[in-house]
Amino acid sequence: MRTLRILTWAAIKMFVRNRQALFFTFFFPFFLMTVLGLINFDRPQKMDLGLVLTGPPNPGTEQFVSALKNNPLFDVHEGIESSERQALNDDKRAAVLIIPQDLIPGPSKLTLIKNAGQPQPAATAANIINGMLDKTALQISQASDLFTLDTQEVNSNHLKYIDFLLPGLIALSVMQMSVFSVAFVFVMYKEKGILKRLLATPMKPGVFVLSNVITRLIVTLVQTSIFIILGVTAFHAHVIGSYWLLALIALFGSIMFLGLGFTISGLASTVESVPALANLVVFPMLFLGGTFFAVESFPNWLQHIARYLPLTFFSDAMRQVMTKGAKISQISHDLYWMAGWAVVMIILANLAFSFEEKRQ
Repeated sequence: MRTLRILTWAAIKMFVRNRQALFFTFFFPFFLMTVLGLINFDRPQKMDLGLVLTGPPNPGTEQFVSALKNNPLFDVHEGIESSERQALNDDKRAAVLIIPQDLIPGPSKLTLIKNAGQPQPAATAANIINGMLDKTALQISQASDLFTLDTQEVNSNHLKYIDFLLPGLIALSVMQMSVFSVAFVFVMYKEKGILKRLLATPMKPGVFVLSNVITRLIVTLVQTSIFIILGVTAFHAHVIGSYWLLALIALFGSIMFLGLGFTISGLASTVESVPALANLVVFPMLFLGGTFFAVESFPNWLQHIARYLPLTFFSDAMRQVMTKGAKISQISHDLYWMAGWAVVMIILANLAFSFEEKRQ
């Protein structure tokens, strides 16, 4: 036990002194969270609307034009028809609206030219303009309101994109730390003959490996805690579920990917070959593991692959607890699959890993 404690403390100090490991463990994932958090995907995207007036507008038409310009969903560009059509052809407008000077009180005809290259924004612009015209027509005809909309609110969690992103980003950073830090360090030790020389010491090789595993598990807890604190304080992310359950999931995920890290360190013969082998497995999960996008948004054939990736179960378990307050029984499906992947990875690590250098 004393040997394990000393080796673990030594492994922690070596990890802290490794600037590259610290960068990819803490700073790079936080940089991603900062950039994606500041982009604010929850904000409605403005549509570029070209506006052409056939002549000086009368007061009623001017009021309608003013309402268009004040609409928060439109970025209105007023100009002559030829320049606005050219902007439409250059894909700088979602649509161009040509308004007659005597639109109000009507009857009159407007022309909306939609950009076929931006079908969704153009269709949205058409729907909004139609709604505004219908409301204006009712006001002109002084029709009484036949319907009343009773709007009520419920107290929800107001989940945003950062609430979706943070759990996946934690899972991604734990995966990268577990895989790359183990693979690089142990291949370097093996390449320099350090692991082989350890066999000549009274220390059991398993104790050395275990000390490094414990170090990575401690880093996982620190890593997870830092990202949750930063996500909550800097971006007002929600954490509804149990912190203890989040810690358990993080440790479970780390064990799963540590097995992958040891497998890669056993297969790689040189430090230079580690990125190629690691990214062959890690890179697809970066996009398909439910980190940045929901798996449900993928094509059906791709969903069948993405749903069974280790990172998908890890991300989903973290997200269910953080955003929905799920209990351990509610994420048992993810935990069972994570346990299954962990067993597979550990078996592969035992088959591939060796304290001896690869013989050429």
